[in-house]
Amino acid sequence: MGAARPLLGGARPRPGTAVDVAGGAARRRDARRLVLGAAGRRPGLLRRLLGPGRRPGAGAGHRLPAPAALDRGRRPAGRVRAGRRAGARPRRPGGVRPGRRPADRGDRQRGVERPLRPARRRAAPPRGGHRRRPPGHRDLRDHRLGPPPLLPGRPAVTGPLHGLRVLELATGVAGPYAGRLLAMLGATVVKAEPPGGDPARELPVDGGPQHAPSPVFVHLNAGKRLVGRDVLPAALGWADVVLDDGPPVDGPLVDGPPVDGPLVVTVTSGLATDEELLVQAASGLLAVSVDDDGVPHRFPGWQSQYLAGAYAAAAALAGLARGAAGARVSWLGALLTAYEAQGAGLLYTASSDRPDDPDEARRNAGHLARTFPSGVFACADGQVIPGTVRAEDWLRQCAVYGRPDLPYDERFVWAHRWRNRHLLAAELRPWYAARTRAEIFRAALDAGWAAAMVLTARDALTDPHLAGRGFLAPLAGATGGRVAARPWRSPRLPEGVPVRLAEPGGDAAWFRPDHPRPAAAPRPPELAGLRVLELTLAWAGPLTGRFLGTLGADVVRVEVGNRPDGWRTRHRWHELGVPVPDGVDPQECTWDASAQFNSLNRGKRGISVDLATPAGADVFRDLVAVADVLVVNMTHDVLVKRGVAEDVRRQVERGLVVVTMPALGATGPYRSMAGYGMLTEGMGGFAARYGAPAEPAAVSPVYYPDAVAGVHGVLAVLAALAGRARHGRGDWLDLSQQETLWLQLGEGLVLASREGRNPARLGDAEPGVPSSGVVATRDGHVAFVDRRPGSTATPETVAGWAAGSSTAEVLTRLRAEGVAAEAVADLRRRYADGTLRTAGLVEEVDHPVAGRRAYLTPPVRLAGDPLPPARPAPLFDQHTDEVLAEWLGYDPGRIRTLRAAEAVGTRPRQPRRRSTSAAGRGHGR
Repeated sequence: MGAARPLLGGARPRPGTAVDVAGGAARRRDARRLVLGAAGRRPGLLRRLLGPGRRPGAGAGHRLPAPAALDRGRRPAGRVRAGRRAGARPRRPGGVRPGRRPADRGDRQRGVERPLRPARRRAAPPRGGHRRRPPGHRDLRDHRLGPPPLLPGRPAVTGPLHGLRVLELATGVAGPYAGRLLAMLGATVVKAEPPGGDPARELPVDGGPQHAPSPVFVHLNAGKRLVGRDVLPAALGWADVVLDDGPPVDGPLVDGPPVDGPLVVTVTSGLATDEELLVQAASGLLAVSVDDDGVPHRFPGWQSQYLAGAYAAAAALAGLARGAAGARVSWLGALLTAYEAQGAGLLYTASSDRPDDPDEARRNAGHLARTFPSGVFACADGQVIPGTVRAEDWLRQCAVYGRPDLPYDERFVWAHRWRNRHLLAAELRPWYAARTRAEIFRAALDAGWAAAMVLTARDALTDPHLAGRGFLAPLAGATGGRVAARPWRSPRLPEGVPVRLAEPGGDAAWFRPDHPRPAAAPRPPELAGLRVLELTLAWAGPLTGRFLGTLGADVVRVEVGNRPDGWRTRHRWHELGVPVPDGVDPQECTWDASAQFNSLNRGKRGISVDLATPAGADVFRDLVAVADVLVVNMTHDVLVKRGVAEDVRRQVERGLVVVTMPALGATGPYRSMAGYGMLTEGMGGFAARYGAPAEPAAVSPVYYPDAVAGVHGVLAVLAALAGRARHGRGDWLDLSQQETLWLQLGEGLVLASREGRNPARLGDAEPGVPSSGVVATRDGHVAFVDRRPGSTATPETVAGWAAGSSTAEVLTRLRAEGVAAEAVADLRRRYADGTLRTAGLVEEVDHPVAGRRAYLTPPVRLAGDPLPPARPAPLFDQHTDEVLAEWLGYDPGRIRTLRAAEAVGTRPRQPRRRSTSAAGRGHGR
């Protein structure tokens, strides 16, 4: 890689770039505005992000030097980190002491939060990557951020579901994954395999060499007891829950008389086929999982089945809470939730008065507009994923590149960057190619820039972050290797214990279905009226809260006016096509019409509390003191920064259940990575297996890790509530979104640990199938799976004749030849033709701003019925007074005082009105 050189900084702007422009206050103001939306109009923010120097755009020949704090990871000599040092003399009027540099405008005294801190100023890593820590290392500060330790005298660690008996009749992926999750949480899961064994024992990961049993089977069935079907029907009387993939819940489970008692959870594909590729096509996922050229790409592995299994595990606990006799989950319904970010916008448009209006579709797409730099960049030893999600991400990465000129290059300002992305990529590729993944990732963490590494399964086996969190465990019993242990950390969950896989039928002698139960089975309480406090953003955490709301919980979402959720996309009233309320200027903005926000926050109440103010933090403490559940989906240290972490911790012993769900968990050396879906795809093994086989890696446009983490968050809450119902104490579960994604790709970890190789990237092919893929037709795309031995219907030959035929013609011909095929569905068309309504997969809800719109429903049926319709998502600050009075007993006078102090009730400010000339120039890309 050549001689050593600074990672960050050092480059000077090139002559002739926009940073050298001269001329007038108006031009300088326009340059700031072009950089990045609102950030371009905030020179103070730009100074903090781009480092010291003259103000941005301050005249001819102006140069922005590389930030000293980032250049070598150290503050300039004499600089004070926050406030004055103890004993230092006060500043002299008119300036600062000689040789001293004033602290940044946003700095505060040590120990007091600095809300707009741009970067974590840690020492630069040594050349070659971050500092190595031994496996199992625990940061001394982790006790403030992760779950609290158990107090002396508490019972042995067994898991919140200890004592729950689960009988698993399901085979394949979905049902067994549900069983594996319940076993991770302490349940006793007995798998009764059919004669010949579960077919998953032979399931190929990628068609390459693998030892028996299949890594898929090992991953899904480690930690269970394995018996044969001869234990039936006595085992049905033993079980509290039965996991099945056979007939509906009202039909017989096995030959013989029906048995009353256990909750039966049935999980099926929901279609006439059980081919993974075809379910992905029929669900509409492939219509949104496309590259820049519009080519669909299959999700790797068995994602429809994994996601359905996670919902099935949550449905089991929800059914126990309800006292239901049965529950049903479909792969198809689960997969619809995988792309709810896009699906919400598609359904909003389809159910509007203007379903064919492109402007309506563009508005409803919300925050999902394209940004750059993004995607996958090759580096010296693999690939990395630069994120440009927040306004400051572009500025921070330019500082890391040592290119302070780039934000002012007119080719790469917000309005033009996507159009010129190939030019920008050419500028940046040499910088990436000269550095390793670890160097780039550590520099991004230090700078506060959202970026990630692309980790393979083999990388995960030696990754210090996953090792420090104890995510992987050794396998014992029928096979060796390593397997995922669990994606949650909690003092009530065992750590560092090998996971056992029995031989076929190896637990038959152990299993005694007539053995008396030592104690009642744990089950969550009825959720009606249960108080859930939600401190979340975007998708994963809100999905957890919404599901709890559909079960009857009183979910209260906490927001603040000066930092609204980015998914509350603002819209001007005159653009919405709905009546403008009396007294409202049509040019004003509303934050209450976003398709994504309104979809994910149905069934909740919304309050505005500013935790950055002392009085607002006190209100939050009071809310926590009366809540049953707290769901936190923000940065790993948000509770510490707000000064409420210890208050929350004390409430756990009282009975509070806390689930935190940052991207990489609350502990470990990578915990400060920003939590965005495309970054988690890289860190969670998805990007390494997604995309065309010829590509080194790719990311999807779907933000899929949020959907995965959200349902695993539901499961964590319900399990902890079941444990609380038994022993009376709360729990604190630290969920890692990275680890939940690895769980749904866990067969790759087993393969890498046993075979020493990574799973192959299969593109659209089904593993172990002679021929399969996705082909373009004259009016769409068709997915097909051909299991006929010796078939000549290769993807290339099918694509050759399908291109000139309609989708209907291609389907007819393939099916006539005995090939399974499905059209790549479009969600808007499926809504328009009534298919989704008939299947109970959508509901229509009246919203006070957006009107009556369609939304996806949870893919769970309890006792044969869908979960009840939800009330609309809350308006900003809609329920503040109501909740403070109901939950806390605050009187109107106290609430008025809090509002006057802006501790509660703050709302987003209206944006500055654009001039006619500025509006005419436009900001589209």
